Amino acid sequence: MRTILLRRLLAFVAGLLVSAQTCLSAEPVPSGGKVQKRIVMIIGENEYSTWETLPEFARVELVPRGYRVSSVMASPKDGDPNFQNIETIRDADLVVVSVRRRTPPKAMMELLRAHVAAGKPVVGIRTASHAFEATPASPEFAAWNGFDLEAFGGHYEGHYNNKPPAAPHSLIETVRSNASHVVLTGVKSTPFRVTSHLYRNRRLAPTVVPLLQGRVEGQDIVEPVAWLNTAPDRRVFYTSLGNVKDFKLPAFRRLLLNGMLWCLRDPVPSSGDPAAAATKVRLRVGEDPTNERAKTQP
Repeated sequence: MRTILLRRLLAFVAGLLVSAQTCLSAEPVPSGGKVQKRIVMIIGENEYSTWETLPEFARVELVPRGYRVSSVMASPKDGDPNFQNIETIRDADLVVVSVRRRTPPKAMMELLRAHVAAGKPVVGIRTASHAFEATPASPEFAAWNGFDLEAFGGHYEGHYNNKPPAAPHSLIETVRSNASHVVLTGVKSTPFRVTSHLYRNRRLAPTVVPLLQGRVEGQDIVEPVAWLNTAPDRRVFYTSLGNVKDFKLPAFRRLLLNGMLWCLRDPVPSSGDPAAAATKVRLRVGEDPTNERAKTQP
């Protein structure tokens, strides 16, 4: 157990270094003289290594498009509420949440609540549906049990625990009635398998537009897997996908990119645009994109 925790802490430190390099060293591509939009990634979970995968995604997919990306991180230690760099939330144009059962400092929660209340864009992946559902250790920290419903229009009710190879894969497909939505541009239209165990999310808000759905292979029950929340004055995207192997899937990478662009009201590239084509990448901390990728213009 100590060895596993040590490995996760070392990976977290490496992720912080990658994130800092993304924010401070990379040269965002100018976007027609416009002010660069700011994306803040709030990361605090201990299961899916998003302290590595999200900074990599930002470096490959977002920074070359002209976005300024920063991170608000807590360690992968289970329940750690000590997030760093929280003030960056104040000026965020988009907040990306990958948190699992943490209770951040009250000051951070106030900034996040203000962001959501202002109708500013939010993207959530995987455990963001139960990001702040925990008991605070002291009055200096805060929970937000209604975050899933208030931000995403979701209602997380647990999962099917189908974890390959011991259990069947999840089979993901587009929701036919919304298959032409711009966020699905370039996303694989035929069913595809993932190793992320399926979440239960049936009671969605009326303002939700489902985009992807999934089921456990061999079963008939279908659950929503990716959706938009189009509540008044709001653009929100959520997907229950997001483990390490998902970040290697072109369909997932394109879906996540499209969701972020849609939330920011920026153009979603056509399905044939090579600049947006999701690439197979190795998720090694510190690995740089290829020269061709780095030169890609938005």
